[in-house]
Amino acid sequence: MPLWAIKIGAGALLFGALIAGYFAWASHQQGIGEERATIKYNAKIEKQQKEAVELLAKETARVTATEKALQASKNNQEIQDAKNTKVVAGLTARLRDLTVNGRLRDPHAGRGGGGGAASGAGSSGSGNRPDDGADASGILSADLSGLLQRLTLKADQINNAYISCRADAEAVRNAR
Repeated sequence: MPLWAIKIGAGALLFGALIAGYFAWASHQQGIGEERATIKYNAKIEKQQKEAVELLAKETARVTATEKALQASKNNQEIQDAKNTKVVAGLTARLRDLTVNGRLRDPHAGRGGGGGAASGAGSSGSGNRPDDGADASGILSADLSGLLQRLTLKADQINNAYISCRADAEAVRNAR
């Protein structure tokens, strides 16, 4: 083999070794850069994780406090609702006690002016409906008595519902 072929072969071999060495060196440098970047980003990620844990703990405590306040408000409202229901039941019982044979008696009947008839004069109702009209003793008709009792109970229930809803809405607004 001629000398020039050996020189070319040796040069090619040297060039190949240089290229392989360069790529090995470049790969090593790339690894160092990636490791530095990984360390840098991992530090940032750990910092973000700590901040997230602190924020989560803070917000969880705020939510827990709000839930406790709303639960306390709900419990207080349930107690108040029970008291209101008891008052309505007592008033309904008092109204029932004013009935005679299922008919309400006007507690103010015969106590002074306000009526259209002269004092002591009986009303002159029609003769074909003796049980439906009011009589001189101030007892209301059964139909009117029932209507008044139903409307009174319904009004009390609506008032209780309104009181409960209003308190609940105020509690929610105040909890924000």
